[in-house]
Amino acid sequence: MINVEYRSDSNLLDVVLVGKIQFAQMEEYCLNLLKGKTNANHIRILEDASMAELIYDSDDAERLGAILQAELGQKIMVKHALIRRNPIDTALGMIRVQNNSCDRYQLKVFSTAENGREWLLKEN
Repeated sequence: MINVEYRSDSNLLDVVLVGKIQFAQMEEYCLNLLKGKTNANHIRILEDASMAELIYDSDDAERLGAILQAELGQKIMVKHALIRRNPIDTALGMIRVQNNSCDRYQLKVFSTAENGREWLLKEN
């Protein structure tokens, strides 16, 4: 299950992933994540998968990054913190970071939500 809550005051999307998450679920989430939020210039995403088991491979991780980059549009800036606790999910997150080629999409992997939130709310 993927729960998304948008906090308009800080342009922060709190995303919590729970249970087994298939690639198709992640793909749908990525395609719909920024819909309705494009009036903001800067969106922050805290994606916590610490209670999830991500069931996809490295090729799928690359595709997820490409989907999000394509959804950015021309003006929006996104800062995206991935919270990952187990080694495989952390590696999949790092693949997304390494394959990121868009300077308007900042992506980083963290082991705790507190560290991810701190990075997101810090001004550049």
